[in-house]
Amino acid sequence: MDDKLLTNYLQISAQLYKYLTQIPTGEERTDYTNKINDYLDDRGKLVEQIKQCNFKYDATNKTHQTLFELDKGIQERLSIVMDAVKEDIKDLNNSKKHEQQYIDPYESLRTLEGRYYDGKK
Repeated sequence: MDDKLLTNYLQISAQLYKYLTQIPTGEERTDYTNKINDYLDDRGKLVEQIKQCNFKYDATNKTHQTLFELDKGIQERLSIVMDAVKEDIKDLNNSKKHEQQYIDPYESLRTLEGRYYDGKK
């Protein structure tokens, strides 16, 4: 197997791990998620190339251990980012709901009860 592939994979993984340390808010988040997707795409391509070389994990190899720990850290940080995005989406949906209630506060109370129909003409 080509050590250059592993080295590239290790470098991209380290860059992604470092990039995931800060979670921006607001407008910066779109660029942030696009950059994460780019890193993940690059890593995915390298993983496919590594798989084609019949890679076997060796627990005694320092590079393999580093990759394993780095991947675990990346997954933890990605889940934190994902939770933050989910929380923002939930807050946005709640604010939309409250905004609608502010515009029409009696919407939920509309019923047909209490209406009188006069059939006489």
